[in-house]
Amino acid sequence: MIRVGFKLTIALCIRLLEVTAYGAYRDPIAKTNINPKTDLFEKEIEDYGTFEKAMDVLKEQAVNGITSSGNPELISDKTDDEIKAAAGDLSTIKATDLEARGREEVVRTGIMEELHVDYTNPLNTGHQKDAIHIAEASGVLLGKLTELFKEFGIDCRTVKGNKVIEPEYYIEIKKEKVKDTVYTRTMCEEPRNKYNCRDILSMRCSKRGIRWGLWQNRQIVISGSELFRSGKTVFWVDHTGRSCFEYKLSVGPRTIGGFFSAPRTIPPNSYHVALMREFLVTKHPGSTLDNISTEMSSWWSGGLFSVDGWYYGGRRLGHKDYGWRSYTVNYQYRDGYPICKQWTEDWSETCIIQ
Repeated sequence: MIRVGFKLTIALCIRLLEVTAYGAYRDPIAKTNINPKTDLFEKEIEDYGTFEKAMDVLKEQAVNGITSSGNPELISDKTDDEIKAAAGDLSTIKATDLEARGREEVVRTGIMEELHVDYTNPLNTGHQKDAIHIAEASGVLLGKLTELFKEFGIDCRTVKGNKVIEPEYYIEIKKEKVKDTVYTRTMCEEPRNKYNCRDILSMRCSKRGIRWGLWQNRQIVISGSELFRSGKTVFWVDHTGRSCFEYKLSVGPRTIGGFFSAPRTIPPNSYHVALMREFLVTKHPGSTLDNISTEMSSWWSGGLFSVDGWYYGGRRLGHKDYGWRSYTVNYQYRDGYPICKQWTEDWSETCIIQ
């Protein structure tokens, strides 16, 4: 009975050491076939010697075909031209470019993803943490058992024996229940800050104009002395006798002719009309030439007076020159009001936090 208990203790030590060795290994263990080798294959084939010779002949033909440069299709799915083109590319590639070509091929095929574990994947990271917890718990438990066996005089040592292909063990580790995370949906119903904004619209005139009123008939009586001294060349000279030259207005149409010829109408002198308009503007403060029409008529009255020694048209007048004491001018005048033909809007906004 004591011998049986001792054997069980030794077996348990061996089992624990194996658990210690395999507990820290985190990758899965591949299964292998350990069936004993038999001659079943040879017995089931009739005339095995002839079959083996035929296989040797086929093997020799295959080897000769592979080593021959004339049959590259035996070892590749590419054509002869494609293989030669690839060989030409390999012969011309630089040694410094081989590493870069290799990296490109690895990225294209994704072979590195199969050889290495992607720990950026949360599931793989979780498996890694579980393996670490199992290994740590196994080490602590086996350490306690080893110390307990030593107290009873039992020393567990590793003894070379049969290779364990697929160990089976179960270790109870601490279990924690993870609560589900509950999220509360919230939304902002109003902005955090409140603003008091003031919008201002400014209107600016970008194109100005004038609105004209209706034409009004006006009349003005101008003294001869004022008109002469204004410097405006608005007279035409009428030679009325051997010793008399009369200065009359020519801002409107006039009729000439008399007893010996048919009367005829002479249009006004446009230059004199323009100068008379300038003179009339001075009688209407704030007006312009556009307020005065070009349609005029005029006459003179009050008798003649001598303008000897006066200047007119850049020359000194003599004792034969006479002017009329008053000149009457009929003309048209209109009022003008400034208006805006085109407006421009300017918006501005000022905001303050309440």
